Amino acid sequence: MNSISSLRELIFPVRCLGCDQLGISICSGCRKFWHPRIIKTWSRSDISFPIYSSIPYSPIAGRVLLAAKENSLELADNLLESALLHSLHGARVQSQCDFLIPIPSRNSVARKRGRQFVSVLSRKISESEGLPTEELLTHIRKVRDQSNLDAKDRAENLEGALVSLRFISGRAILVDDLVTTGATLREAARALRAVGIVVSAAVTACVAEPLR
Repeated sequence: MNSISSLRELIFPVRCLGCDQLGISICSGCRKFWHPRIIKTWSRSDISFPIYSSIPYSPIAGRVLLAAKENSLELADNLLESALLHSLHGARVQSQCDFLIPIPSRNSVARKRGRQFVSVLSRKISESEGLPTEELLTHIRKVRDQSNLDAKDRAENLEGALVSLRFISGRAILVDDLVTTGATLREAARALRAVGIVVSAAVTACVAEPLR
C-alpha cells in the first residue's frame, strides 16, 4: 500500500493548494492564512442564532474552497472537513444539537460538480461526531449566482427559494462552507421553521469579514 502511495506521489506530486508550491497540501507560508480558530458571529438582528466559523476568508481560503467545490480535490475536502469540525466543536459547547442540516447547492450546480458538495462534508463530520446529517433542504426555484451580489440583493435573491422536505423533531445545526452576509443561512432557517424545526446554530468552514 505504501509503495502504491509513493508511486502516486511521484506521478502526481502534491502541491500546496494555496500557492501551488510542491510539498504538502498547504505550505507553512499559506498555513498562516489557514489556522483554525473559533469565530462567532451574527448577521445583524435578523439572524437569531450564532454562526461559528474557523477560517477568515482570504485568497488562500478562496483557492482551497475552489479546489474542493469545482475540482473535488480530496486534499481540499480534508482541509474543509477539519475546519468544519473545529467550528462544530465550538458550536456544541453552547448550542444543543440533535442533527446537522447541510445547505444545498443549486440543482444545476450540483449536477455539474457531480455531488452536493456541502452534504458530502457534512456526512464526513457526522461520522466523526456521531451526529446524523439530514438532507432536508431543497431549492424550489432558480436563484442567481451570489458571488457579485451585495447583502440586500442576496437577501432578495434567496427569499422563498428553499423548502424543507419533511419534519424531524429536534434541534438542528446548519452546515455551509462559507458565510458572507448570512442570507443563505437565514433563508434555510426560515424554511426549516416553516415545518417546525428549530435551528440552534450554524457552522461554516470560512467567514468573510466583516459579516455584512
